[in-house]
Amino acid sequence: YELHKSNIEIERASNLKSDFLANMSHEIRTPMNAVMGMVDLALREEMSDSAKECMYQIKASAKNLLVIINDILDFSKIESGKMDVIDVSYEPLSVINDLASIANSKIGNKDIEFTMNIAPDMPQTLFGDNVRIHQILLNLITNAVKFTQQGEVHLDFGYERLSNEKVMLKVSVCDTGIGIKKADFEKLFNSFQQVDSKRNRNIEGTGLGLVICKQLLELMGGKITVESEYGKGSKFSFVVPQKIVDNTPAIPKLEKTMAVGVLLNNPYARKQLLRDIEWIGAKPIILSEVQNLDDMECDYIIVAKDYFSDDLREYLTKHNNMKCIIVTEFGAPNDIYFPNVKIIHKPIYSLNLYNAMGISDFEARDNLNEYDSFTFIAPEALILIVDDNSVNLKVAKGLIEPLKMNVETADSAAKAIEMVSRKKYDILFMDHMMPEVDGVEATHIIRRMLPSYKETPIIALTANAVGEAKEMFIREGMSDFVAKPIEIRDIVSKIRKWLPQEKVLPAEKKDSVEQESSDNNILEINTLNVKSAIEMLGSEKLFRVVLKEYYNSIDEKANSIQQHRWAENWNEYTIEVHALKSTSRQIGAEYVGDLAAELEQAGKNGDYELIREKTDHMIDEYLKYKELLAPLFDEEFGNTEPHDTQELYALLGEMAEILHSFDILTIDEILEKIEKCDIPENQTEYLEKLKKCIDDADIDKSDEIVSQWLQEINPDDSTTELSNEKIIDMLDVLKNALSNFDIIHIDEAVEELSRYTYPPEQQELLKQIQQYAHERDIESCIEVTAKWHTLLIK
Repeated sequence: YELHKSNIEIERASNLKSDFLANMSHEIRTPMNAVMGMVDLALREEMSDSAKECMYQIKASAKNLLVIINDILDFSKIESGKMDVIDVSYEPLSVINDLASIANSKIGNKDIEFTMNIAPDMPQTLFGDNVRIHQILLNLITNAVKFTQQGEVHLDFGYERLSNEKVMLKVSVCDTGIGIKKADFEKLFNSFQQVDSKRNRNIEGTGLGLVICKQLLELMGGKITVESEYGKGSKFSFVVPQKIVDNTPAIPKLEKTMAVGVLLNNPYARKQLLRDIEWIGAKPIILSEVQNLDDMECDYIIVAKDYFSDDLREYLTKHNNMKCIIVTEFGAPNDIYFPNVKIIHKPIYSLNLYNAMGISDFEARDNLNEYDSFTFIAPEALILIVDDNSVNLKVAKGLIEPLKMNVETADSAAKAIEMVSRKKYDILFMDHMMPEVDGVEATHIIRRMLPSYKETPIIALTANAVGEAKEMFIREGMSDFVAKPIEIRDIVSKIRKWLPQEKVLPAEKKDSVEQESSDNNILEINTLNVKSAIEMLGSEKLFRVVLKEYYNSIDEKANSIQQHRWAENWNEYTIEVHALKSTSRQIGAEYVGDLAAELEQAGKNGDYELIREKTDHMIDEYLKYKELLAPLFDEEFGNTEPHDTQELYALLGEMAEILHSFDILTIDEILEKIEKCDIPENQTEYLEKLKKCIDDADIDKSDEIVSQWLQEINPDDSTTELSNEKIIDMLDVLKNALSNFDIIHIDEAVEELSRYTYPPEQQELLKQIQQYAHERDIESCIEVTAKWHTLLIK
């Protein structure tokens, strides 16, 4: 009996530890993500070099802290036997491709060359726990970079065939770092212990990384070994068995022999490049300079960017059948435009080299450079964000606004399923916790019912970022994971990673950031941490939009929470307070956010007494914002400035065009401008009806009201007296943009035309141009533009 009691007590203590770790993970990650997000926002502003360096240090330290948290959680799960090995089919080259970019971002400015020797005849698809293999490799590479100041970090990724169905992966990570004394080898795999701690006291870490690697490998039937010479470097090797799914070589060998000239100054990179060229059966030729190329018979030449001289340009111009590959540093811009030249970024390894040579067509997805988020735009991309909370929708949409994508939103899984059945999106961002049908169930339905969405990236959005969350989402058919609160660079990097490459365009030279507000005009609202909220969201403009949405939904959300409470529908109650927690913290209502977080946890734990006890207090605090924010919207957002009828008519025309795209952020911006117009008393009813329909997301009814209002204004009376010459000038601008397929300038030209109203026949031509421009039907747009131009000349 005493033994039975003791076992119960031990089990209870173990469960308490597990619960504590899960809660600690969630509670620490949320503020840490906020810290990292605010740093990202700050880095978009103008600041001195020293201030920017401080920001980078804060970001790096926050990331190190998150790594420590993850290590402790993983170690605890392994210790308690709760760490599962989840085997799936995967492509080894995808794992390697991800590691290539991560390793170089960790190297930063160190004088280290990262090289990889990947067997190109590796089976194309294996069966095993790719997430754990990625974790082990990342840990070993990170350690190698930490303890190496100059020289090389080298990854060797090979295999030994055990049978027709099985291989033994044989992987090693070597470095030219500080090495390890033989006497310290036994300490390497002890918990919370670093070797040579005096010498390495400035290097972060828990001492858990290698312990976790060893235990994960043992769970998968593998083992890890170490070789090292003190002062000269180390080599960590591991083997792990994997099943073969597709025995086809990942990269085919050449069908014909070719000669490849090589001119690289770095000995480590050159050595690996020669090895990769020999792998495919080609003949490498080491070049000493570019002037003697006429004497060489090469099918390809591979040169470092430093050697791309005028002589080489002239040679390539004369010999346009010669193909050249330029090797440049990781993260460097693609600023060489030459017909027979391709650029690859370090690290050079079989995958990116063979892709550039046209031998392989494996789809490599590079991770985004850490501090290079907005170096691209994607005006032709179509994105769907799914979240049952309107504030979260506005936040996500506002954060990625600089990418100039076409972003649509759905406030439920049902609506999302309906939208994807009618339109093909490039990426879906899917909230996890939603009423009725959650994000995982919605993903299952979309993948099963719509064949065209079988490979479309579906990325989870959730605040529940416990250790195994990402694995769970991927196991359930999702492609990736973004934690809430959303970190700007995280969501942008996911877009860059998963967006079809043909839709990614380099951003034009960044314009100076328009300062919409300064510290002097930041709103002061009692009980709201406004400054923190603006820093997290990135701009006062987006904060105002989000705050207004929060204000408009107070009554509805409060009633919904109370109804679920009285009906004892605890699952829906938990989802509602989870959403209230997120939106409250997003606008700086920290006390309400903390109360909602406490009640969310109570819902998960089944502590219904606590819910009954504290819900009324939370609702009272929540409803205070109804009274607190009401005068703010009258005073701050309702300032009226006289506008003429023409301006009102133009705004209503914009509203009619944008309603069909369900662009919530832009709809609200136009509505605010309409509210500031000097609206005749007999038309105020239209405004009230329109506001109500937009708040209810009733797009069809909103469109009907806008049409009636436009007819009431009478466009014939408000037609601006534009000269034909002025209209022809605008049409010429549009024509040039159309001829160049310049999407950005096409949109700008159409927007400029849309600012005015025209006689009925011309107005109809404008509507056609707007429609064709929106659909990217360039040929039809050119045709209508020419028709309008001819009409004016007559």
